[in-house]
Parts: sequence; C-alpha cells; structure tokens
Amino acid sequence: MHFQKVNVGSLMLGVLLAFTAGNGFSNAAAQISSEKWLYFKFKSGQFFRYEMKSERGLKGWLSIKIEDGSKGVLNVTLAGNWTGEFSETAKLKPGMSPFDLVYAFKNAEIPNAAGSLLNIDAVVVDNTMWKDGFHWAQGDTSIDVKGEKECAGIKGLLVVYGSKVFGRVQKRTYGVNSDLPLPLYAEVPAANDTWTYTLVERK
Repeated sequence: MHFQKVNVGSLMLGVLLAFTAGNGFSNAAAQISSEKWLYFKFKSGQFFRYEMKSERGLKGWLSIKIEDGSKGVLNVTLAGNWTGEFSETAKLKPGMSPFDLVYAFKNAEIPNAAGSLLNIDAVVVDNTMWKDGFHWAQGDTSIDVKGEKECAGIKGLLVVYGSKVFGRVQKRTYGVNSDLPLPLYAEVPAANDTWTYTLVERK
C-alpha cells in the first residue's frame, strides 16, 4: 500500500511538471561551457543507467537505451526497478516532446520512475547559461548554477531550479554536462519525499 501511494503521487507530479512548462562530449572543466544544453537530443547507440534512491528509503535503478528505428524514429527502451520492475520500448518520433515520450509507455511504473528525470521543465533548458555563477530569476522562478558534480567519470555543472508549486517554492537540483541529452544527476521532489538519480554507467 505504501508503494502504491508513492506511484500515484509521482504520476500527479509528472503531469504537473508537464504543464509548468551526441555521443561525443567534453570532460574538460565543465564551468567553461556556456552553450545550450543538448537536452533530449538522443542518438542511436546511447545508453544510460542510473542508481535511484529516496529519502524514505526506496532504492532501485533505471536504464535508458536508444536504438535506431526507421525514417528518423528512435526506439527508446526503459528498464528498471523502482516501485516495481519494468521494461518496455516506445518509439520517439520526430517532434515528440519529453512528456509525449514518457506517457507513450503503457506500463504506469515507467512515468512514475522516469518522468522526473526525462521531463525537465523548459524554463531550465531555455534560460540556463551553462557557466558557473550564472543566475536567472523571474518572479518566483529562479535558476542558479554553482559548483560541479562528477558521475560515472563525467563532470557537469550543478543547477538549482526553484519554482512555485501549490503556493510554495520547490527546488530541483540537476547535474548537467551540456553535451549529453540527460542529466548526470537529479534531486527532485516527489509525494512527501525526495528522489535522487545518479548516473553510474554511460555508453
């Protein structure tokens, strides 16, 4: 019963986040990168595996495998174990948004486990300059880039994104190497909990 509550709460958070909205990379000093983040720009052959845990004591893992389909379509396989085991492949078609992909999977465990990692708010993607010390604010929404984090031997900048949800400001922390399509690290609020994703393998 406890796991089911977490699942439903996280699905609600995934819907809320949606509406508040290369293989090669440089492992040099991350703070010198001020280019746009290549978020969600997947390439065939990429693979990412994350360790997951929560403040309430949940532990699990998540992997994302990208394979070539046809006519610009990519096959995205998400597998893992969070509040339950899952493995399913969906098609990422040209023009699909992260939200569209997350909810293209039929197994409800997948948006629950992967939604907060894959579906990053467009405010972060569009307004962040990937340079240590960068600050941006508009109303109750803010972005601060400060410090570095290294995961799976890859360095990235830490960005803290604050936004108002249900009348109070919530913060999400991401570790980003702007040459990769997904965060190296994510710490995000869930239903009465905080979840973290840490990249442990990348191909």
